[in-house]
Amino acid sequence: MNHILLVEDEPLFRKGLAKMITGSETNWHVCGEAENGQEAEILIAERLPDLVITDIRMPLMDGLELLKRSKAKFPQIEFIVITGFQDFQYAQAALRYGALDLLIKPCGKQDIYDALDKAEIRVLEKQANLRKAETEHALLLENTLRGLLLRFPYRAELAAELEVGLAECKLILFQITDFMPSHKLYMKRDMPLLQFAVLNMIGELLDIYHSDGKLLLIENGQFALLCQDSFEEKLLCEAACETVERLLGLQMSSYCAGAASGVQDLADLYEAGRRKLGSTMVAVEGQNDVQVDKQLSTNRAQQQLISTQTIAFILAGQIESMKLYLAQLMKDIYGLSVENGKVEALSFSFALQDTARKQFELAYDPQLLTERIALLHACSTNDEVSHWTGMELDRFMSSFIAWQEKYSENVVWKAARYMEEHYAEQLPLQLVASQVHLNATYFSHLFKKETGRSFVDYLIELRMEKAKGLLANTDMKITEVSGVVGYDLPNYFAKLFKQTTGLSPKDYRKMVRPDPMSNVRN
Repeated sequence: MNHILLVEDEPLFRKGLAKMITGSETNWHVCGEAENGQEAEILIAERLPDLVITDIRMPLMDGLELLKRSKAKFPQIEFIVITGFQDFQYAQAALRYGALDLLIKPCGKQDIYDALDKAEIRVLEKQANLRKAETEHALLLENTLRGLLLRFPYRAELAAELEVGLAECKLILFQITDFMPSHKLYMKRDMPLLQFAVLNMIGELLDIYHSDGKLLLIENGQFALLCQDSFEEKLLCEAACETVERLLGLQMSSYCAGAASGVQDLADLYEAGRRKLGSTMVAVEGQNDVQVDKQLSTNRAQQQLISTQTIAFILAGQIESMKLYLAQLMKDIYGLSVENGKVEALSFSFALQDTARKQFELAYDPQLLTERIALLHACSTNDEVSHWTGMELDRFMSSFIAWQEKYSENVVWKAARYMEEHYAEQLPLQLVASQVHLNATYFSHLFKKETGRSFVDYLIELRMEKAKGLLANTDMKITEVSGVVGYDLPNYFAKLFKQTTGLSPKDYRKMVRPDPMSNVRN
């Protein structure tokens, strides 16, 4: 779900706008309100909304100044500026400062919804572009790492970036002896599929052993893993070799080449490790090493991008968009040759499996994986590959539905109890959602459905009830009460208290604790 901050000095208009957005079927949630730019600047830094809707004319700091200052610090945040006809020249300046859209008062529901739709498209595009850029950069770093191991030319700034994370890392090598053992019916064209499967099997084990190592294919049959020096590699190596032989029928050997003090040591370690393992791999005539390396690296990066994008859709509650995204990926696979389609289909499957494990807490099932890879290997037409891919998607969606049903029971009660126990602390929605093992967006929908109030409104009401008790029964200063119930800014606390009770904290205390001397004087 995307978050909006509303900045408007007219309370009725601001509240009406908040109610309109909250009651709509859009993917926007009002995460805060401010009545001037000064308040808004604090809330923007605290809550990092995706969108700010602000009036231009306001006391203390106007909308233009807020736009200029916020865009300088947080360029990713979008702004929609509300103005009157008489301020149109200021609105033109707002566009120059980076506002996404303008709304001219009086503006109707449809005008606001259209502006929100436009903002949502922009936010989603930015998020997708950021994920794509991060994936492309990760692929560039992987190619640089491969270049360091093979003594190929590389860019110094990328090597320097790798140096930060690779100091004192162990280099572990894995080598496939023969891709076409006599007891299997593998052929030369199966090598990309088999190597990609091996790459992901080792990757799955890294997750199981809680290692953040960098794993990559170096040359045909040669894999390298760089992991922290404190990591016990013996168990992983044994498990990897046993898993690959059991699931794929391939013999694989491993060797720990030692720890690198820096990237300059990697090539020497790699070459020493290759000599130790020996040139035992059976050569496959006509196989282009470099081409396979590039293809599988791209597939691996694409797999990680699919997983990240799918999780993003789930966290945003955009399930229909996720289905359309995955359906388009299936369509793209169908347009490839059978052999390339198999590798892409396996990449797609591993991405869904990675998503299910991270998001749905789905256990890794190597036996099921073996059966599925065997079925994919047997595919000989595009239609068969497409059918296999569809089965993988169906399995993923079934896991998603089961996950939703499992954690929707009693989670609101558990979350409310957690909030009751921790109301004095910082309680962002994501933290409370994590306590009941749900993604933030789904939890937010469920919470409002069960309580009739948004998470933010419920938390404010809870804190105000605690504040009322402290004001009525203690002599704590109002600034102290503010801190005890979770607000660092006393003025902000006082504002929320008055919005909730109709009285300032001081007036409320006078009402519930009248001056004892008043009766004496009377």
